[in-house]
Amino acid sequence: MKWILALLLTIAIIKSVAGAPDEVIGRVVSVISGDSLGIEMKTSDPRVNHIDSVKLADIEAPSTLTPVGKDARKYADSILKNKTVSLDIDDNKSGGRNEWNQLLCVIYLMTSDNRLIWPPVNRIMVDSGHAVLNDDKSNEFNASTWWKDPTVSLESKAKSKPKNLVSAPPASPEKDLSSTNVLEKDPHSTSVLEKNPTSGGVNIRYR
Repeated sequence: MKWILALLLTIAIIKSVAGAPDEVIGRVVSVISGDSLGIEMKTSDPRVNHIDSVKLADIEAPSTLTPVGKDARKYADSILKNKTVSLDIDDNKSGGRNEWNQLLCVIYLMTSDNRLIWPPVNRIMVDSGHAVLNDDKSNEFNASTWWKDPTVSLESKAKSKPKNLVSAPPASPEKDLSSTNVLEKDPHSTSVLEKNPTSGGVNIRYR
């Protein structure tokens, strides 16, 4: 019984230290594309599997069948592979998942002492030119807050201002979203994620 209490206390401490928006902490074990990841979860949540497929919310990266898509995946791999991250899972979707059974998340890199790094990875991918905004009004996230004071975004879930937050060097100043390109859906594009019609799960293909 004591070891169970100790484990629960440890998880609570990790979540407290990491900052307000995190719901799960994990390690990026694979980068499928510029907006899709495989993450090994380090803390528990009834919505997640031990190793799960994650989609970065409100952005779209090009298909990895294209040169620009390969570049986007390479860039995401360079900043995310084997890194500890904090996941804010969409509360509006059933189980926090999209139609491909991926967890829909805003993701934050973390420092070695478990502080969140601002801005979120979703914005970093857009600022770097490797993804574009595709703001889904049906999820809980408001992408416009990613280019504002971090407390605007993080306080949406927090009861108080986050104290454990550090900023990465800004990739750009506050962004005018009216001029931001949004990726048009290509009905003929081929995804690296293949939905299994029997299980409803997603088969991850590596290229």
